[in-house]
Amino acid sequence: MSSVDYEAIWTGVWGDMQRYGPTHRHRRRIFGRLIEELPAERITTIADVGCGEGSNLADWAQKFPRAQLFGFDVSQTALNRAATRVKANYALLDITRECAAQTFELVTCAEVIEHLEDDVAAIRNIYAMTGQYALFSTVQGPMREFERSIGHVRSYQPGELRHKLESAGFQVMRIVEWGFPFYSPLYRDLFTIGSVEGVSHGRYGLGKKLMCHILYAVFFLNRLDRGDVIFALAKK
Repeated sequence: MSSVDYEAIWTGVWGDMQRYGPTHRHRRRIFGRLIEELPAERITTIADVGCGEGSNLADWAQKFPRAQLFGFDVSQTALNRAATRVKANYALLDITRECAAQTFELVTCAEVIEHLEDDVAAIRNIYAMTGQYALFSTVQGPMREFERSIGHVRSYQPGELRHKLESAGFQVMRIVEWGFPFYSPLYRDLFTIGSVEGVSHGRYGLGKKLMCHILYAVFFLNRLDRGDVIFALAKK
């Protein structure tokens, strides 16, 4: 892990961003599209590594109502919040140092590995937990300074994620790059202004939610073959 205190971040910084933020919503949308390519009848167990406050698990509960859900995170505060949103099996887990004792038909890992000093160890542990499929999302391209304050230790270079997944044993089925031009570079650069980045913190009132809905609509114009958000669907 990085040296960031994630209990403090979940208490005082991250709040409604993961639920209403336009980028987070599009990540879940694209995750959903990629998962639709998998045989649903074979997805009986799903684990979300770095589940945060449960937004991904809430989507999986709707898409796979018969699947058993598991959520893992390094923050007990995040797990407590997730437990109020969706019924699942939750546990503290540092994916760089350990893996769960069982395997899961699908393992998802969204916006996590860019936070990890030893992302290679994390990917290997996720491989060990994967029964059939794994789905990752992270960021690539130049890292912005504000991202360091929320625990980012890297932004991937072109081809780097695929190489690390394949080195761990995964077969990469599909790569999607998303975000140009409205998320990257425009929105991502805008957040380098401290006062703008700070607006995304905490609980959202009606005004912030409305702005998120507007940006979510605008972000549909982003390309699916270019951008700083990278998705990888892989199998074991």
